[in-house]
Amino acid sequence: MTDRSLAARFALGLGLTALIATLCGCAPMRVTLIQPRAPGGQIKNGLCPPQPDFILFEQDGVVAAVHTRYAGSGRRAVYVSFEVPAHRTVRLFGSALVATTSSGERVSSPMTGTWYGSRGRSAGVTPDSLMRGRTEHLRYGTRTGYRITRHDFFDFSAEFASDLGDGFTVTLPKLAVNGFSWDLPPIRFVRVRCWVMMPFNC
Repeated sequence: MTDRSLAARFALGLGLTALIATLCGCAPMRVTLIQPRAPGGQIKNGLCPPQPDFILFEQDGVVAAVHTRYAGSGRRAVYVSFEVPAHRTVRLFGSALVATTSSGERVSSPMTGTWYGSRGRSAGVTPDSLMRGRTEHLRYGTRTGYRITRHDFFDFSAEFASDLGDGFTVTLPKLAVNGFSWDLPPIRFVRVRCWVMMPFNC
């Protein structure tokens, strides 16, 4: 195959890639992110940008989601949220998240929370509150970081004074669904490199 033929094929491939990206409004991109891992969890893409950085667990219709974000100034935030449908309750038996770094250092940070309901309603909520569920069938649901839910949504976060390094483990408080214990495993966060489809307008 001649150099001219190789160049033509390369140009054709590049042109097709650009055309697909233009039509779809997105393009493949190599990114570095901190991804959660734990037994029994399902990795879920965030809505925008669509990075595989949420881990979901489900128990009796209740969905718990955990993810992390860099909070700026060398700090890291960890988020724990719950979708609670009608006729379900969730209670946390603790008000802080505990992170263990790869060097073995353990740090604790208190959680703050917000409740989101239908019609754009929201209010502050404390970790020791009993989370009572509700499901809205006729109205547009609440946008989470990974999908739209029609259930009441409780979102908690804890901010740590450091970025916790490239790998760390977060231990969640004990909790119960409808009075029955639900023990979520420790969540291991690791730095990974992967390809994602990145929207142009995200």
